[in-house]
Amino acid sequence: MAFNMFILFCMLVTFIYIYFQIKWKVTGWLANPKRESLYGGVMAGTFAIILNYYAVHAHENVYFGLSMVVLILALMFNSQAAYLLGGGILLLWLAFSPLAMPTASVLALCAILAGVFLADLLVHRLGPYPRAVILVAVAASEYFVSIGITADDYQVALVAASYYILLSTVSAIAGISVIHYMQRSHELYETLSEDSTVDGLTGLLNRRVFEAELDALGKDEPSILILMDIDHFKRFNDTYGHPEGDRTLKVVSRKVKNIIGKDGITARTGGEEFAILLKGRSKEEALEMAERIRASLENSRHITAAGKFVGVTVSIGIAAYPEQASSPKKLYSQADEHLYIAKKLGRNQVCC
Repeated sequence: MAFNMFILFCMLVTFIYIYFQIKWKVTGWLANPKRESLYGGVMAGTFAIILNYYAVHAHENVYFGLSMVVLILALMFNSQAAYLLGGGILLLWLAFSPLAMPTASVLALCAILAGVFLADLLVHRLGPYPRAVILVAVAASEYFVSIGITADDYQVALVAASYYILLSTVSAIAGISVIHYMQRSHELYETLSEDSTVDGLTGLLNRRVFEAELDALGKDEPSILILMDIDHFKRFNDTYGHPEGDRTLKVVSRKVKNIIGKDGITARTGGEEFAILLKGRSKEEALEMAERIRASLENSRHITAAGKFVGVTVSIGIAAYPEQASSPKKLYSQADEHLYIAKKLGRNQVCC
């Protein structure tokens, strides 16, 4: 029996892993709460059926499994709707499938599901571990009564319920720990993934990702590269301090993103350097966007922490691919050369 209990526990952990791996693969589709509840209910019901099929044989016709633990975890980490849907699926299995293990009668399972649901309404504000222990205890007590009535032997019922509450409590606590670990690991992974592609200060793409976008340009994919530098930014930092410099970088980034929108790929490629890649656009369209950026920054001011109105200007260089460059690397060099010319001509202007 102990080995079979261990197998059930391993299956539960496996199901938790499968549930979250699939969930994170289809995060966009599950953004709708109703879809997430539907997903959680179907998965919980399916896993509950499998765990019922492999229920542990305790005594003659007495079986117990971890189906309710799966449903309790669905209630705690998904929604009430997912719990009810999963419970309904399990009820249908017990009622109509010849393969169902008689862990509880349909009527008894209805009582257990209702008892756990009502108990959760009272204890849902508790921490996850005491909440789970209470819900398992409610399920075990009703399971004990069900076995006692069915087998007409409360001594057998007590033994089966004792094993059940031990296995279920350990499994629920371990399951919660596994879920918390997986959630923290996923959050860390998402953070690291974002940090590897996004500039932490401005929220724009970083240089590595932008260069990968450049290298991926096809030979027949006309594109425009815009390079932009904030004029005299070192002087600005020396005058107002680096914290104000960081705030200014955020302001510039926000204005650039508002103008470019989804029409281009925008990145911060250095301290005060920015790059914009426009695919399928003409030089005239790029020039118009660049001029809008330049004029917007020239004519705007923001307030420093000391209460001063400050602003910056930018110099911009533009190059076209494949019109002015035979490769993405040469495109960058060409745009950088035009940016250099814009600076030499007095800054605060666009050169293409």
